[in-house]
Amino acid sequence: MARGSLLAFQLWISACLLLVLRASSFYLPGVAPQDFQKGDELKVKVNKLTSIKTQLPYTYYSVDYCKPDKIVDSAENLGEVLRGDRIENSPYVFKMREPQMCNIVCRKTLNAKTAKDFKEKIDDEYRVNMILDNLPLVLPVARPDQGTHTVYQHGFPIGFKGQYSA
Repeated sequence: MARGSLLAFQLWISACLLLVLRASSFYLPGVAPQDFQKGDELKVKVNKLTSIKTQLPYTYYSVDYCKPDKIVDSAENLGEVLRGDRIENSPYVFKMREPQMCNIVCRKTLNAKTAKDFKEKIDDEYRVNMILDNLPLVLPVARPDQGTHTVYQHGFPIGFKGQYSA
């Protein structure tokens, strides 16, 4: 009977160890957990510009957006490389749990060429893709045809066409 008790005890210890190891080993590849305190900087990264109309991606800085002092590629895992992501740093910074409205990062005066580049991207329905804490930024869109249902679209449009009447 002592042998049966020893076996039961060993099984119980093994089960406890498995539960402890399983509980403390949660990990998603490419996603390192990070804790933030109030006021910590949250750096925004930029990704490629995409369009469902043309299927041809561009780098974020292929149009004349505000740039940081030095542009650094920051592909963090193989999946990002295989998807063709072009993740780079940006001049945009937020602070954890500190609300802010609009801050001017830089001022740009568009010449004819840069204005034409923006217009072409707007016509081709390109979207800006950004990443905050390894999560893609999304745009909530209300669906009135489905009651109060909201869908989320990746990124946000580069711009909109204005409708002017004379």
